[in-house]
Amino acid sequence: MKQILLTSLLLIGLISCQNSAKIEDIVIIGGGLMGSSTGWELSKSGERVLLIEQQDSTYTFGSSLGEARISRSLGSKDDIFSYLQQSSVAETKKLIRFLNEAGNSELHTMEDIYRTSPVTYIRYKAQKKEVDILLEDQKDTYEFAPDMEVAKTLFNMEIPDSAMIIREYKQYSGTLNPKVLISKLHKGMEFSGSKILYNEKIIRLKRMNDLYEIQIRNTVTGNIKTILSKKLVAAAGPYNGELVKEITPYFEKLITPKRLFLAFLKIKPTVYHTLSAEQKERIDQFYPVADINSEIFYSMIENYDEEGIPTLKVGGHFLRTDIENLDEVWEKELEEQEIDWSKTNTLDYLRMLNLPIKYADLEFVRGYSCVYSLTKSEVPYVTNIIKKNGEIDRNFVLVGGMSGVGAKGSLTYGLIASNLLLNKEDTSAIYQKTKLALGIERLEKDISILNE
Repeated sequence: MKQILLTSLLLIGLISCQNSAKIEDIVIIGGGLMGSSTGWELSKSGERVLLIEQQDSTYTFGSSLGEARISRSLGSKDDIFSYLQQSSVAETKKLIRFLNEAGNSELHTMEDIYRTSPVTYIRYKAQKKEVDILLEDQKDTYEFAPDMEVAKTLFNMEIPDSAMIIREYKQYSGTLNPKVLISKLHKGMEFSGSKILYNEKIIRLKRMNDLYEIQIRNTVTGNIKTILSKKLVAAAGPYNGELVKEITPYFEKLITPKRLFLAFLKIKPTVYHTLSAEQKERIDQFYPVADINSEIFYSMIENYDEEGIPTLKVGGHFLRTDIENLDEVWEKELEEQEIDWSKTNTLDYLRMLNLPIKYADLEFVRGYSCVYSLTKSEVPYVTNIIKKNGEIDRNFVLVGGMSGVGAKGSLTYGLIASNLLLNKEDTSAIYQKTKLALGIERLEKDISILNE
């Protein structure tokens, strides 16, 4: 009898806790670029959103950390990644306009976020067919050097005989600053009446009938509380698989986190200051660069120090390694061969630019272990989820598996996620093509392959 009474009291207590918890309309988990973009797009549509982020408002780790990502537009006809970038630029303009009209004294500009500069692509003659498709009926402004002689004439570059050079010229192509963009997205959300909780880590997520129960722990105080929500967006980057495993266990298999090292280099001040103004200008104008080889070396200017010396961020898109502990990987220091790879590839590029830089002239400033959330096709997901009973859950959207291609199109990913949650539609052909590539039909196919 006592046991029955105790069980009844526990059940009453649990029901009381659920009834007393505030029910949010929409909760977004993850305050990086994807979660913040989705939060802003929903807020812009008049929704009141609660965004939950496990870090403080100042990021110290994560895939959205830093001051530069390549923002590039060049793509073949009807390329979805070109559309993602161009649409994201258009959505960013709306954000800037909103912030300037919100009555705050701060002036916001596109140049706060974007550094427009030519994007240099190194391609190879073995890729000629791909290059022909890329440049056919190309509407973006570009210059093309199909061989070393033309590269010398057009760009004063000394390239290998096997290489070709494409340079893209378009406003807001170059780099974007995720740190600044996230800050402005959060301001836009707050000015629209949405809320952001910082220092809150999700420790459990489950479905309770028609609601989502979200248990969170404050990373500063340790306090635990429960939030209920009618609709949910999972945008937690590499944490997505673990986060949604009780509701959608298949994402742990469909999205795989991998470590990617980033090295930050500088030309030694004593050497940099001996360069001519023209040589310094070449560095400024020939970054960012993407060398489309088997590893895809890429580099961009992260920032400039107090002496005006650029910090070069260097990575290899396909140089990925396994992760032992996701919470600790961000602190992993670069190995000597990773630093050497970064210096060697940077030196090779600077020599193509005819700059008198030696290996010893490059200083390693710092390293960072970033994380790519990879899908098998390297195309992200922006999709409703599929319940265990096979039905589509229209109240749950997952934005993830960015595979290193997310930043430049972040607001478009957020727009698509917002439209899915609000049952809105864009009938344009390129939007529909992009939605199809990222969405539910593809997810259904991927799940069916898992079940074979």
